[in-house]
Amino acid sequence: MSRASTIVVCAAVAVAVCLIAPPAYAQTVLISNLPGNDGTQSAALSDLRVKAMGFTMPAGDDYTLDHVTLRLDTVGAGTSPIVELWTNSGGQLGTLVETLANPTFTTAGIVEYDFTSSGSTLTAGAGYWILAYGVAGAPGYDWKANSPAQTPTGVATHLGALFGTSGPPPTGSSSILCSYSVTATMVPVELQSFTVE
Repeated sequence: MSRASTIVVCAAVAVAVCLIAPPAYAQTVLISNLPGNDGTQSAALSDLRVKAMGFTMPAGDDYTLDHVTLRLDTVGAGTSPIVELWTNSGGQLGTLVETLANPTFTTAGIVEYDFTSSGSTLTAGAGYWILAYGVAGAPGYDWKANSPAQTPTGVATHLGALFGTSGPPPTGSSSILCSYSVTATMVPVELQSFTVE
């Protein structure tokens, strides 16, 4: 094969690969009420004091969870939050999906921290809860809130807020809307599962 023919074949293969490769999807902030106004309200959390913020996914496409951002007031390195993703069941926490990976805590005070997912799927139209609490014996921390309240908005919709003082899961409704966001990447259509009737 001549050099010119080789170049033509390579170019044709490159074009074909580009045409069949799935498009790269950017990260999307599904819901957020950041930056918070750091008003007079916050949720002081520990192993027993627990707080959850809920959201409902839009219809259409599934997403892969990338990370959840919480605006926290911490003591620094000694802080050890537990942040989890739960399904929704009738306006309450249903089933634990995963425990998110903690960032490194080095600075005391108010900081927005990203808690990383292992890649859980957020199903179109489904509800989820972000649950936060602490480790027994570790310093507590505050999940900052807004006063006046700022309802989280985005392509996902606000589902509610829950609080409890007896450990997870919380069951009491709360008017305090803590500051957070959920960032995810759309699952390519060819990888989504569909039900055929």
